[in-house]
Amino acid sequence: MGEPKGVFVFAGRPWIETQLAALEGRRVVVVLGHDSPRYLEAIPDLATRAEVVVNPDPDRGPFSSLQVGLAAVSLSPAVPAFVLPVDVPAPSAAVWRALEEALDPGFDAAIPVFEGRGGHPVLLAPPFIALLCSRDPASAEARLDVALQSAKVHRVPTSDPRVRMNLNAPEDWGKLGKGT
Repeated sequence: MGEPKGVFVFAGRPWIETQLAALEGRRVVVVLGHDSPRYLEAIPDLATRAEVVVNPDPDRGPFSSLQVGLAAVSLSPAVPAFVLPVDVPAPSAAVWRALEEALDPGFDAAIPVFEGRGGHPVLLAPPFIALLCSRDPASAEARLDVALQSAKVHRVPTSDPRVRMNLNAPEDWGKLGKGT
């Protein structure tokens, strides 16, 4: 894309502002890395709209950023946490509610499923958050999708295609603009 996805201007504003608006009323932790100055310049009030944490060593890979974010939310150890990558559009409120209702005791996570395939946001139970935070970010298991393969996961059917979207290329953003 030539720039960080969160500061990409979509519908007249930086994408992360669209995401934050969709998450209004929820606790939001935004993890930044090398591009943190660009985010803070593009969205001067970001730190008042979300908890901003900076990965001190983003070169360790994306899992290390996930761990930094989860460490920030694990300060409330009895509270599950959603994970939503910046390049996945926030789904409808019904998806969030369905995931919250599905995360029964004994489950490590609840994930939305659209057309038979899992997506985001993923809701993680506190013990699973602790497990993820304890992993070596350089290990082969240092991927959320890999960790979920051996976890007890409640798969929640949804009709919201946004849970499977991944905004990586201009044509992806075009599909989002058309509502597909």
